[in-house]
Amino acid sequence: MRLIPELARLGGIASTAELRVAKLLAEAELSKPVTCLYSVHLPEHEYKRMSEIDFLIVWDDAVLVVEVKGGRLGRHGGMWTVTEDRLPGLDVAFGYLVVTPDQELGDDLEWEPQQHAGVRSMSVTGMEKALESAHRFWRNRLGRTVRGGAYRDLLRVLRPDFDHVPTFRGSVVGLEDEYVRLADRQYDLLLGAERNPRILCIGGAGSGKTMLAAETARRAARQGHRVMLTCRSEPLARMLRGRLGGTDVRCVPFDAALGSKPVDVLVVDEAQDVLNVESLLQLDELVVGGWSEGRWRVFCDPNNQANVDGVFDRGCFDELAALSSVIELPFNCRNTATVVHQTQMVTAADLGVARAGEGPPVEYKRYPDRSAAALLLDAQLKRLRRDEVDLADVVVVTMRDNVSESTATATKTYRDGRLVASRGSVEPVTNAARLVTAAEIKGLEAAHVCVVDVDDVHEPVARARLYVAMTRPRISLWLAVSDRAWRQIAEGPTPGGAN
Repeated sequence: MRLIPELARLGGIASTAELRVAKLLAEAELSKPVTCLYSVHLPEHEYKRMSEIDFLIVWDDAVLVVEVKGGRLGRHGGMWTVTEDRLPGLDVAFGYLVVTPDQELGDDLEWEPQQHAGVRSMSVTGMEKALESAHRFWRNRLGRTVRGGAYRDLLRVLRPDFDHVPTFRGSVVGLEDEYVRLADRQYDLLLGAERNPRILCIGGAGSGKTMLAAETARRAARQGHRVMLTCRSEPLARMLRGRLGGTDVRCVPFDAALGSKPVDVLVVDEAQDVLNVESLLQLDELVVGGWSEGRWRVFCDPNNQANVDGVFDRGCFDELAALSSVIELPFNCRNTATVVHQTQMVTAADLGVARAGEGPPVEYKRYPDRSAAALLLDAQLKRLRRDEVDLADVVVVTMRDNVSESTATATKTYRDGRLVASRGSVEPVTNAARLVTAAEIKGLEAAHVCVVDVDDVHEPVARARLYVAMTRPRISLWLAVSDRAWRQIAEGPTPGGAN
């Protein structure tokens, strides 16, 4: 039997019972043409606000509402109603079937056996028999022969309510569940090396380095060690402090860490920002035994991020590698395959193997001037709101040095207060998107990212900022690019673009 939408096109399904039934219905083969319309989590539907229907099964001569009730049940009463005004000439049988995958319901005067499917029906053959029995029961119950012939008309009316491409909001659950699962796999790689006192962990943007840095710091503190987790970015340090709340890990930005008493374990995230002679000499004093004899974990992305904030020295990187066990994270578990491909195409950076699913297409919008760019961004933010995306899940990243110089400040959304300048913080703002620089969001992420002020993709600093911005989203990526940048993208990345 055909299931609309297909299970593969839906996000995570919270109800185990509904998922079991959906799989059986998808495999069932019935004698007449029949389609099952599946509508799980309709409050997150593209436009419908609510539905009480789990499955709607459509034959040529009958429509069957299937209600799934998982777990143990008591008496259940209720009434189904059907509106037929959209097909005034409709003459088919209407009925319902209650499915309780975890129990059989006892004999009850309120129930006919054909109205219920229990544990014994939880196989493909059992579900086929239950559906055919319910189909016959509701046709015969009318006491007359229905005209039928309504299969195509019913699907024409009903299908648009069910068959839809998942919205951005509806995609989040499945993709983010996959993100956590893949990050756990990356940590398995790190666990194999944690017996080593010194670890240099290398991975592209989206490989889960920050999550792993926090977790290795947490575990070291749990073992009784004095632990410091540091990075150059104050917003990132603030986020890490929140993630490690309730532990004894000290999370501080690099500048605030200098001069502190040495710790047993030093963890450095976004280390490409501090891989230079001066910074390494300062960090050497923060861990007992220093770089050569101490216990430390350094997480680094030697791709284009190294040019955004701080100074990266390849010689210093090589020295740390010689002192440590080097681990490379092979998977990108934050970005969708579409985002990974487009970022590699534009910046030539190595992001590893994309494993977080396809996701929506990356969108490029070409603009001739500042006012046109502002209008494009306004339209995109309006579209996200129309798709029921919470603006708090949206970050607008400018390629400028400061947010005050961004085209985004010329948008109506900014004037109305629904787009808010970061002012040194990237914390979510209720009912508003955030406007940040590439340096401010480095090491962080967002569900939806809009990139603006893309005027150049070949100059090293511009390319580095673009790499950071393009690798922040977990779900969708949208870019407004100038005519010049558009031509550069068409030409492809310059040699050495992945430095």
